[in-house]
Amino acid sequence: MFRKHLVVRDGRRAVVRYDGRVVDVLDAGRHRLRGRAWRRSVEVLDVRQQLLMVTGQEVAAADVPGVRVSAAARFAIADPVAFLDAAADPEAELRLALQLAVRDWVAAAPVAELLALRAGAASVLTPLVATEVAHLGIAVVEASVRDVSLPGELRRALLATATATQEGQAALERARGEVAATRALANAARTLAENPALLQLRTVQEAARAGSTVVLHVGES
Repeated sequence: MFRKHLVVRDGRRAVVRYDGRVVDVLDAGRHRLRGRAWRRSVEVLDVRQQLLMVTGQEVAAADVPGVRVSAAARFAIADPVAFLDAAADPEAELRLALQLAVRDWVAAAPVAELLALRAGAASVLTPLVATEVAHLGIAVVEASVRDVSLPGELRRALLATATATQEGQAALERARGEVAATRALANAARTLAENPALLQLRTVQEAARAGSTVVLHVGES
């Protein structure tokens, strides 16, 4: 029998076929292969974590069309045989599953909610994508949204709205301050009107602070 040694590097796995049928899946290390070479084939796969990017996907949100979304999937080959045999292009299948999951996530919410929830999108997308590609021998570590870009007109409108909101809040604070000051003056005026002696004392204090001479007239009782 023909013998041959095969060295599989760390982070790889080798699928060995004999007459087209899978006879072994080899981990990292040095292995001895048996059988006639012309009847045997070996396919080595990288099973380390990989990154798949989807950029500039244009989808419609619940309230705005034309939202551009960039997404990413971190994955690894969990079943080398399934990865080789289940589909002609498993990475293309993964890309499609990610695109569809992102489309559904965007369509389910208005833009403002999408922007607020972008960081947490992975908790929704990861299980959806993982389920869709599990039969391909792919384990999805994380599927996430990297960026959400709004149409130019909408960005300008949101900026104008935010500016108007800030200006309105500033005007409200100024109005509150003026009302508080007016209320304080009214309370002071009422107190002085009810206490003439207090009014005279306050007058003396202000005059003394200004360095003026104060002449008090004491009326007859």
